[in-house]
Amino acid sequence: MATAALDPKSSAVYRQIDIRLANFRPAIRLDHFIKSDLRAGSTVLDGITFVPKKWDDVITALRIAKTLDGETAFAEGKDPEKPGHWALDASMAATIGKGFREIWRPQLSSRPLSLDDLPGRKTPKWNLASSSRFGDDPTSSIDLTSLHFAVAPERVNIHIDQTGFVILGPTGELVVDPDFAQHIVNELLWKSKATAIFPKGVVEHISLTLPNTNNDFSRAGISGDVLRLKDYKVTVTGSCAIRGGFECSATVGVSGKF
Repeated sequence: MATAALDPKSSAVYRQIDIRLANFRPAIRLDHFIKSDLRAGSTVLDGITFVPKKWDDVITALRIAKTLDGETAFAEGKDPEKPGHWALDASMAATIGKGFREIWRPQLSSRPLSLDDLPGRKTPKWNLASSSRFGDDPTSSIDLTSLHFAVAPERVNIHIDQTGFVILGPTGELVVDPDFAQHIVNELLWKSKATAIFPKGVVEHISLTLPNTNNDFSRAGISGDVLRLKDYKVTVTGSCAIRGGFECSATVGVSGKF
């Protein structure tokens, strides 16, 4: 008996992207733009691809989209109304058509000030140089993911980069931060290009880690998913400190819904 093909709209990848787009103002509703040939990848980094009804309608929606705070939501590669930004444009070198990246804005902590915040006060600190042996500190991990659109007349791709690097500077200018290197190496080169050499399943389960915001720019290494099920995954990570003394360690981490 033939098995019915899975509806891409019921996939976890489609749902994650759809929910995220609904949080802009005005909300970006995928159904309004999809004409045909909708496909969902196996990961959010692959994202979804479809033939648009009108590709310029997608571009207009992205140009006017605002965050819940009323700020511009996306940076446009080679924006005709603004000077070129070499790093932003370079990150979209493989983008077909027009490229848009979600802008990440640093948020002030909601934690109240305490005596420990006074200048000169010495308090015990988590040792980031050795933190990989215990995994990430859940209180300091930052969500750096960002949406990336590639919009062309015959195809639109929407995916979620795991390392966003386009941020808004203190005077409103677009800034590409040092996490740019993590994105280029792990996502643009490894995840996107290594499938020409290694099986796609291998590439999807392995990630390269460069010094980045979440590890305080202190470590480099590699991680692999040894078990990935519907609700959780088990990951083995090996990394070495690049400052504060040479030290290497390995960890096993479990994440998901329990």
